[in-house]
Amino acid sequence: MTALAESLRLRRPLLGLLFAELAPREGRWAAVTRIATGCAITVAIAMVFKIPQPTYMAYIVFVISKDDRAATLTSALGGLAAVTLAIILTLGLSLIDTAEPALRLPLMALATFAAMFTARTFSLGPIAYLAGFVIVLLQSLVDDLPTPEAMTRATLWTWVLILVPVAVTAVVNLLFGQNSVLSMDRNLRKILTQLEAGLRSGDYARSLPGWRATLAPLLETARHNASKSIRLRRINAPVVAALLDALVILEAFPVDLTDGIRSELARRVQVCLHAIGSGDKLVGPSESIAHVVPASDMFCAQTPAVFAFVNTLSRFLDALNRAPAPREPPRARSPRPPFIGDAFSNPAHWQFALKTTMAVMVSYAILTLLDWPGLRTAIVTCFFVALSSLGETVHKLVLRLSGALIGGLIAGLCIVFVMPHLTDIGQLCFLIGGVSVAAAWVATSSELLSYAGLQIAFAFFLGVLQGYGPATDLTVLRDRMIGILLGNIVITIVFSSIWPESAQSGVRTAIAQALRAIGSVIGRQGAPDEASARAVQAMVRADHFRQLSFFELRMLPSLASASRNIPTVSSVERMAGAAFVVASDSLGPYAKLESTTPIVQWANSAADSVSGNQPLPRLPEDRGRMHSASSTDLLALLARRAIERLDSEVQHVASAIH
Repeated sequence: MTALAESLRLRRPLLGLLFAELAPREGRWAAVTRIATGCAITVAIAMVFKIPQPTYMAYIVFVISKDDRAATLTSALGGLAAVTLAIILTLGLSLIDTAEPALRLPLMALATFAAMFTARTFSLGPIAYLAGFVIVLLQSLVDDLPTPEAMTRATLWTWVLILVPVAVTAVVNLLFGQNSVLSMDRNLRKILTQLEAGLRSGDYARSLPGWRATLAPLLETARHNASKSIRLRRINAPVVAALLDALVILEAFPVDLTDGIRSELARRVQVCLHAIGSGDKLVGPSESIAHVVPASDMFCAQTPAVFAFVNTLSRFLDALNRAPAPREPPRARSPRPPFIGDAFSNPAHWQFALKTTMAVMVSYAILTLLDWPGLRTAIVTCFFVALSSLGETVHKLVLRLSGALIGGLIAGLCIVFVMPHLTDIGQLCFLIGGVSVAAAWVATSSELLSYAGLQIAFAFFLGVLQGYGPATDLTVLRDRMIGILLGNIVITIVFSSIWPESAQSGVRTAIAQALRAIGSVIGRQGAPDEASARAVQAMVRADHFRQLSFFELRMLPSLASASRNIPTVSSVERMAGAAFVVASDSLGPYAKLESTTPIVQWANSAADSVSGNQPLPRLPEDRGRMHSASSTDLLALLARRAIERLDSEVQHVASAIH
């Protein structure tokens, strides 16, 4: 009963996050409208010119649409390049294997294996993955087409099938899409607004992982923009980095902060929010901490974290007010290796590719032996549901099934009650656009929920867009829904029974990286911004895999013991918060390195132990000398108390799993 209660307690925040992401936010309606408009235009073109497979054409608009214009164009061009490569290879394969199933089946399996292996290990993995998917899907059509000429025509039409939605989506985004800096501006405003409200109410802690997950990718975007001198509304990499540091420092806040302190901190956040849209320099780094709370209250509330948080907000404002630095000449970069470091040494990569290949070929064998071409969506399902760990796979399975059921139900109702009353393409496009708005609203939510929106759209398009006239047959919808169900069942059985990999392995890797990065932050090793960014990114990944592990539902009991030597994500996040306080710009110069050296050494040893699934090392017994120094200087006293808090958090991590 205790385990069940704990499981339910952990799932409640996750469910709350899922539903919260469906709430309206600034800029969301614009993204939804762009997707719905692109779908309607694409379907209209497909119907007028009778392009095959309008279902996939409309769905491609969903797949390639991203938050900002640059990402959408990159996705569109990459997809078109992948399909072009796939068509060339398919035409070549058709010359030798069309009439030879004994040759075609191994080549299909080889293409699947290569696609899934390169997706994890190759620098151009997404292009190779999409090319492999198209090759396998086209090769599976051989049994259903009467002549080689029909196969060639279907293959060539595939390029047009991709080109039209890519072109439509690109034009719509060029005309109405937002750039990446505007997207950053809106995300920063949203987080600061929610942070201000959370500080006033005291309910901010549970939102911190989600806020960091939103900001971490924006830091890379900001750095990319800086390399191209893209600047709008003064949002830059130092601004994003300062806000990320502040969100980590909040992990170290005491739970008993007074209402006065929280209200004043909320006012500071409100100043930052106002400064984003203002050209005035409102607050600078020189503003005294005495303006926030009296010193006596600060010490009672264990104020090193408050002090560091306020000064980090000042750094945020300073970076916001700072004039743009002159563009530096591009630095010579070493060529990026085509494959990741462990591409051929880590067996998990080829095992993942082989498991997916088995699932795809089993699904193909079932639809061939049953002579049931409508089940071809099982192959599509195996490609798009297969992910590294069982938790990820089951998570996507749940989203795909729920989305497919909702989309299929909407399609069935439309076929029975709406389609008989439609008389022209305009009315059909209006129907497509209306349902696309609802699906796109879900698809633009968080990563934990967005895939369900894609499946709602896909299932709806599969049912309604059956040809160039009104859909009247529910059999096609039934077959395609059964295919989705079959693919999910096959992929789950394969991934849970052959070389099962738990999401806890992802948690382990991420926590090891976080501990190593935290050690670099405390020891001030290398560039401090880089170490902080690595720590934040590792914590984001750890929390992501922790949430995915809920979907495994105890399906891997043999791997339960493997998670015993992993510290909890929340304890590492609190340790990171204390570390960021010690290393902050305001207290870092007063924290002596010899006082923190034992903790740095322990963090590096702990990272190695977590990676090797070994018990965490114990802290050295003589580290007590780090607290022996005394001083009457305010900053020195705060630094000493920050080190004491860090030592306490490290003890908690070290002793929690012994």
